[in-house]
Amino acid sequence: MNFSSLIGLTFGISVMYEALALTSDNMKMFLSLHGILIVCGGTAAATSISYPLRDIFNLLKVFLLRVLGRNHINFQLIISQIIELNKKSAQGIASISELIPQLKHEFLKEAVSLIVTGILTEQEIRAALEQRIKTIQTRYLYEANMFRTIGRFPPAFGLLATTLGMIDLLQKLGQPDSQKMIGPSMSIGLVGTLYGITLSNLILIPIAENLTERTHEEIALRKMIIEGAILIKTQVNPIAMRERMNSYLLPRHRLVRAGKA
Repeated sequence: MNFSSLIGLTFGISVMYEALALTSDNMKMFLSLHGILIVCGGTAAATSISYPLRDIFNLLKVFLLRVLGRNHINFQLIISQIIELNKKSAQGIASISELIPQLKHEFLKEAVSLIVTGILTEQEIRAALEQRIKTIQTRYLYEANMFRTIGRFPPAFGLLATTLGMIDLLQKLGQPDSQKMIGPSMSIGLVGTLYGITLSNLILIPIAENLTERTHEEIALRKMIIEGAILIKTQVNPIAMRERMNSYLLPRHRLVRAGKA
């Protein structure tokens, strides 16, 4: 579970609720079926026009697994595994095949599997793995951009809900006691704009930014894995391997201090 995102989402909702409570003693004033229908329904309609339905339904899975799910990347663990693989390769490249089932990261498994075959050259291994990175990056950023694009719809439909509310208000002007209806009617009409701005800026756009940042971290890790795999393939000195891998970490995060075996 990604507690950071969960806490942020809970905190944001709590702040909004408290702000609404301080604004009015009547919380029911902020409930508008008219606004919910136009903002949520309009956003859903615009989204279905923009993207295939299978991709839209997949966004729920993306949100649960990549935003709320455990998504912390443990660079130290991966580097330590690469160093162990390099040490094991001293007994022969084929000997590291027995360590593959112990590897948790799928991309590291793929890289090691390509090495163990002994068929591909260093350039061919690098080309194959880099192409896989591009494929993954394209997909991950596509999902992030979907949330970002969807985030542009609610404010527009919120404004539409407000506009319709104002039209209804103007039609009532001139009727008996119409001056008493102006304030309540305008407040109800503006609720749609509130829904749109909140849905966009509190949920959809932050999710898009979260996914984009996670993608950058994941791609950086995979590039590091490629370099580690090539070093294993060339069977470099274990100390050289350790220092090359440590160079991907900030000094305070490095597994082993320089100068120690």
